[in-house]
Amino acid sequence: MKHATKDGAIVVRGKLLGGSKLSDVVVRNGKVEAVRPAGRGAADIGGPKAFIGPTLFDIQVNGFGGINLQGDKVVPEDFSKIGAMLAKWGVSHWIPTLITGAQRDMEHGCRIFVEALQDKEVARAVPGIHLEGPYISPVDGPRGAHAKRHVRKPSIREFDRLMKAADGKISYTTVAPELPGAIEYIKAVTTRGVVVSLGHHNGSTEEIARAVDAGATLCTHVGNGIAAQINRHFNPIWPQLADDRLTCSFIADLEHLPENVLKVFMRAKGPERTILTSDVVHIAGLKPGHYDLGGMPVELKPSGRICLSGTELLAGSTLVLLQGIVNVAEHTDLTLEEAFASASRVPAKALGLKHKFDLPRRGRKADFVVFELAGAKGRRNAKVRASFVNGRRMV
Repeated sequence: MKHATKDGAIVVRGKLLGGSKLSDVVVRNGKVEAVRPAGRGAADIGGPKAFIGPTLFDIQVNGFGGINLQGDKVVPEDFSKIGAMLAKWGVSHWIPTLITGAQRDMEHGCRIFVEALQDKEVARAVPGIHLEGPYISPVDGPRGAHAKRHVRKPSIREFDRLMKAADGKISYTTVAPELPGAIEYIKAVTTRGVVVSLGHHNGSTEEIARAVDAGATLCTHVGNGIAAQINRHFNPIWPQLADDRLTCSFIADLEHLPENVLKVFMRAKGPERTILTSDVVHIAGLKPGHYDLGGMPVELKPSGRICLSGTELLAGSTLVLLQGIVNVAEHTDLTLEEAFASASRVPAKALGLKHKFDLPRRGRKADFVVFELAGAKGRRNAKVRASFVNGRRMV
């Protein structure tokens, strides 16, 4: 890897997303000094095969690199460590997810998150928490890998306790719309400024419509957290895809959703209502083997697939968001530029994050990722060459 020139500038070369010609981005002291057509001399980073894109926003992170955000062992430093690891993959903003658990453990996670915000980098990168449960379906299939013993009916009283523990910083909550009290819960939560997402449910068309009327605007990893066998016409997938008031998130690791399913789902929602997320868990980056995930035994297979032990039922992912973007650009109608937007600007709009996720611009802090594509078309992998987040080079 080349270093900065003698005058302290770093020249980054690649195609800016949406463009066809090579550009040089000159970075000095953490700021973009110039964006210009590529010169004849050698660049410090990148080259003819490189792409330059904005940083990313992952709205569903359960853990990463052996660090688990679930349970009662979470400490404030976990958030900064995960943030630093994600930043190396171009993720500048992210939302920690607390999955279904005992109330004391979920409150603990909220309180530790507030402590973590004393770190300025965590406060900059993390706008709030995602509660993925505990108000989800108790039924096998829709419940997914969540522990059944901790699933419970919606309670605004409990939610307010969690909100207090999180110092008001709950960004969104996932709920099953068919549960008793779900509609009242959705109405109450939205008045508190929290976004409601439908997920891990078996809601009917009518129940989903009532939830949207009550204020739900998102859907959590559509196509997953659902029964393995469903009615071909009357199931939770179609009404969520059909309702233009709903923005849907998808896990594009090609395990949770096969290529053809991913393509059809995204055709239904369009790039403006599509969010790409990782749903990554702490097992990501570890060796294949048996692990505990929120009290549930799981197995990380050599392929990278995580399943409930003894089954083929998925339990989170090992996906990095940049690879999900590449998968979408390879297998759906979305361009690479649109796929990037679905992992940055679209979720930012859906959750009220004001960061713009722009390409490099003169005079602004360096905030972009440089990557190349390796492998045969259709199975290409993202290789990060450099990542700049908030003016700092992370890799």
